[in-house]
Amino acid sequence: MKRAVLLAVAVLFQTLPLVCAEDLFEIKEVAPGVYAAIAKPQYKVNCNAAIVMLDDGLLLVDTHSKPSAARALIAQIKTVTDKPVKYVVNTHFHWDHYQGNEAYPSSWPAGVEIISSEATRENIVNRGIPRVKHEITTMPKEIEGLKAELAKATDAKRKAELEENLRQAEEYLRELKMMQVTLPTMTFDRSLILHRKSRTVEILWLGRAHTEGDVFVFLPKERVIASGDALHGWTPFMGDSYPYDWIQTLDKAERLDFAVAIGGHGDVMHGKATFELWKQYFQDLMDETAAAFAGGATLDDARRQVSAKLMAKYTGRFPDTFPKDVMANIEKAYRVVSGQTD
Repeated sequence: MKRAVLLAVAVLFQTLPLVCAEDLFEIKEVAPGVYAAIAKPQYKVNCNAAIVMLDDGLLLVDTHSKPSAARALIAQIKTVTDKPVKYVVNTHFHWDHYQGNEAYPSSWPAGVEIISSEATRENIVNRGIPRVKHEITTMPKEIEGLKAELAKATDAKRKAELEENLRQAEEYLRELKMMQVTLPTMTFDRSLILHRKSRTVEILWLGRAHTEGDVFVFLPKERVIASGDALHGWTPFMGDSYPYDWIQTLDKAERLDFAVAIGGHGDVMHGKATFELWKQYFQDLMDETAAAFAGGATLDDARRQVSAKLMAKYTGRFPDTFPKDVMANIEKAYRVVSGQTD
């Protein structure tokens, strides 16, 4: 019986996608012993990670959308240090930031603490797990759509892109079905501080933002902050957000003494200009949407009116996807100002 189980496990790992970290992440040193693993484009997106060297181990911030991505980064880490990962931080509950959790305890069975705010742990249980199950149900339809689009494609470049997307989608679904959701093992309400001889790591909940449980990982000596999706290099995603609180939370974070920010997506950020950009964007978005709603605008009316004003001001200041992304943000803002959600 034992032999049969071991054989089954061996077969299971043979079926997992083999991914090289170099294909998924670009590692950049942002301070001595502190690195940003910048995620490269994928059909099912991965988040960035922050890697912090401690005296006797490592601390990792965020674990990507799947265990295979986490294992790929682990393999790359092991080529440069034999220190074990002792701490993993989930900045919030979204799939692309915690679904790789299981890779860390399995790589270091002696013990890895997975840290989050209490709200994030609760959200993984109450929202994250149902969303995983929903995605397993809906992904086959998405895959069939890719196959249909591929069958109709005539441009060679587009066909190659669709073939790669299809491959990634099928591998992702297979991995999702096998994934063991691994919850944080250590939670806190406001702050958790690791004091080590080499450095201090402050893990801070500063208020509701992108989600209700977002945390920032701050290195005061190195003047580095990891911000998850509370701040990054793309257009903000606001689906589970608290827009008015988000402005205040960013303001609190900006008061910390840092020079480098590692966001959940996009490149490393230097200085605090992106904080100012996001705060102003949220304020303009909420003000313009509130004015449209007060004037009797329907959601469709608000989309037209508010997008025209925001596009005029922010095109070129956000990535090229901004014209599409702003529509979802206006919908969120409209639901907030009309009282449909917080």
